[in-house]
Amino acid sequence: MPDFTSPAIRSCLPLRQRGQALIFGIAILLGAAAATFYVFNTGQLTAEKTKLVNTADAVAYSAGVMHARALNFDAYTNRALIANEATIAQMVSISSWLQYAKGHARSVPPLNCRSQYSVPAALATVSYVPLCYALTYPAGRQLVNSADNAFNGGGNGGIGAAAVASAELAKAQLQAMQTTMFIGFLFARSALVQEVADANYRNDGAVSVTPLPKDDWTSFQGGGFFISKRTNNQRLRMRNVILDVVNRDDFVRDRSWSSSSPWPCPLAPVGHADRSGGTGLNGYDSWVAQDQAYFEIHTWRFRRWRFRCDRTAYYPLGNGHREATSSPGAWYYSGVPSFYELSDAALGYTPTGSSRPDPRLQFAIRVTRAMNQTRTSAGTSAIKPSGRLHMFDGAAARNVLAAVATSEVYFDHQRDDGSTELGSLFNPYWQVHLVGTSAAVVAAATALQGGATP
Repeated sequence: MPDFTSPAIRSCLPLRQRGQALIFGIAILLGAAAATFYVFNTGQLTAEKTKLVNTADAVAYSAGVMHARALNFDAYTNRALIANEATIAQMVSISSWLQYAKGHARSVPPLNCRSQYSVPAALATVSYVPLCYALTYPAGRQLVNSADNAFNGGGNGGIGAAAVASAELAKAQLQAMQTTMFIGFLFARSALVQEVADANYRNDGAVSVTPLPKDDWTSFQGGGFFISKRTNNQRLRMRNVILDVVNRDDFVRDRSWSSSSPWPCPLAPVGHADRSGGTGLNGYDSWVAQDQAYFEIHTWRFRRWRFRCDRTAYYPLGNGHREATSSPGAWYYSGVPSFYELSDAALGYTPTGSSRPDPRLQFAIRVTRAMNQTRTSAGTSAIKPSGRLHMFDGAAARNVLAAVATSEVYFDHQRDDGSTELGSLFNPYWQVHLVGTSAAVVAAATALQGGATP
């Protein structure tokens, strides 16, 4: 067998290439490393950006929910204020009516209602006869007297005065709650948005939230707050709503009726029972209830050279009066309450002639996260590039990632007749959703990022 190790034989064999593949291997390894870092950072940055965008949406939506709840809170408390006003109107009305009823029971005997030949029966004032009989008997009078004593307490005490005092206390508490909410709202909102952002990054570094120049709560249409406190003559809107609610109760609005003989005066004497009464709100500062009744007889007589139907008999049948005001001697009433309502700019929207017929409250925020907090190679990742691989770090403008989001609060209520109710703080129909961020807000966020789109 030939000796292949001998120089003579080796010189006759083909030459072999040795060491040439190493250059290509190094290039491939460098490319693979660069691709690995690129894919890694791209994936991490994508995940970080997605999480940041979701966090910005969560923060904006949470702030919007807070705005909607604040508006609905004012609506609920305004409705409670109106309910207390209705209670006061009811108490004043009942007090006056009981005073009248007590006087009526005391004044009715001259009409001889116990007799079948009583004046009301003889004159066929049919509607009044049952009441006349009821108040004539001791049981009826006793019932009325007991009710009046319990409710009016023989003066300014009793159930009625206590109910009005309770309503006044409740009004004061509701007004204090509205004021406290308004004063503390911005502080609470600031804490909330940061808390929501931190909750999304719990045990995963830090994140910051900053408001953008789109905060309709503090600057609606470049003006003042979206809501404002209404005092003094600005309470007209509240007064009108109170009267609209209170006057739906016929007993409060009008306690009047009458009963007359069915024949004309020339044929026979005519009897007429008249009962008038009602409760009203005088200005902004007092509820006044008034009740009275009388029975009179008109007879056809010749007087002053002509025939005429003259009143020949008059029976006063009781009077009642109750006033709730701040004056001494009356049930204490602080007046139509001050309250929070939409600002004049927000109330200026109309259902026609506008692309946005209802006021809407928008709020935009910017959420940022420093690159050294991210899970990329430039942040908290244990994988770090070196040398020329630094070009694949994926640096962000000013070394922060940023995302923006905008929430919008709107009034959503459809009436039974199909019409749309305008937004106000008297009905709690405020809702929230996310909307696209305007170009102006994006530009402001871009400026904060040093000109780079967040």
